[in-house]
Amino acid sequence: MTTVLLTGGIGSGKSAVADILRGRGVPVYDSDSAAKSLYTPAFLSMMEKEFGTSFSLADGSLDKKKLSALIFSDTSAREKLEALLYPALREHFLSWRGRQGGAPLVVIESAIAQSKPSFGHFWDAVVLVDASRDVRISRIMARDGSTREQALARMASQQQPGNADVTILNNGSLQELEKAVEDAFFTQNAYICKLLKDTSMKTDLAKTLSVRGQHGLFNYIAQSRTGAIVEAFEDKKRYNFSANAGITTLEDISIYTSEGEMKLREVFGKLHEVLGDNDAPDAKKASAEELKALFAKAVPEYDGDRFYVSHMKKVVEWYNALKKYASLEFVTEEDREKEQPEA
Repeated sequence: MTTVLLTGGIGSGKSAVADILRGRGVPVYDSDSAAKSLYTPAFLSMMEKEFGTSFSLADGSLDKKKLSALIFSDTSAREKLEALLYPALREHFLSWRGRQGGAPLVVIESAIAQSKPSFGHFWDAVVLVDASRDVRISRIMARDGSTREQALARMASQQQPGNADVTILNNGSLQELEKAVEDAFFTQNAYICKLLKDTSMKTDLAKTLSVRGQHGLFNYIAQSRTGAIVEAFEDKKRYNFSANAGITTLEDISIYTSEGEMKLREVFGKLHEVLGDNDAPDAKKASAEELKALFAKAVPEYDGDRFYVSHMKKVVEWYNALKKYASLEFVTEEDREKEQPEA
């Protein structure tokens, strides 16, 4: 699954591009709307602990005026809020992405994601929507009833987007914008179209790594002088692990059953049959009984004397990571043979 960040300043027409993409069947995540939904009672309780004051109204909803007064007058307070909000928004997006089934492409719409380190970096490409200064001013004034001075002030208050792989200029009509989106995403030579063709929709377990003492899973990138360069599934950060770091591919891992050993890829498949679109139980929260009940359904022949609850926790942790950050469809030997160049 390829993830594209759709960004652009106020008045550029970023939301119009998002609507065009939705009309083409592309799942689009609206980060602004999603952020507003995160102010749940639990999140407001976290804020109260952080700031020492309540931001809840009598009905339990967010006191927007109080929050605005705080963050617009205090840079330190705004940074504290962002440190709470953006990691939560990132996890919300990744969870949403994991529910998009077999969609080859998903888009996250955000004007600020590139400028917020706590949001992380998890996209494969950036598409910037831009327009001339005068066009943007006119759109802001028409949309919000703002004066020219107010429009300029709003534009000046926004941080400029970072580097982009593709820029869509939106100075003209809706029809012209639709053509520009087509050229950027869907034509044969479009950058995003090429990216989709170059990105495998299957997970290669032979290149999916577990590293002793490290949380999560890693993709093998290349061999280094001392070991291997890998990329974390979760945050896309790269690491150089030494040859003696305890690196194991998921392709090589099996579990014990009464009939011998069962490859992890087959275990994942059986779990998927039982769980469907649902996640596996949280490895940190699930009880031993809950995990045993799951594996009794998925792999009833598992060997309880050699396949322990600690092993089950690791398997469900990996299962959820693959479902969230990659794919539960795996590269086969036949796929690898097809990729080999002909003699």
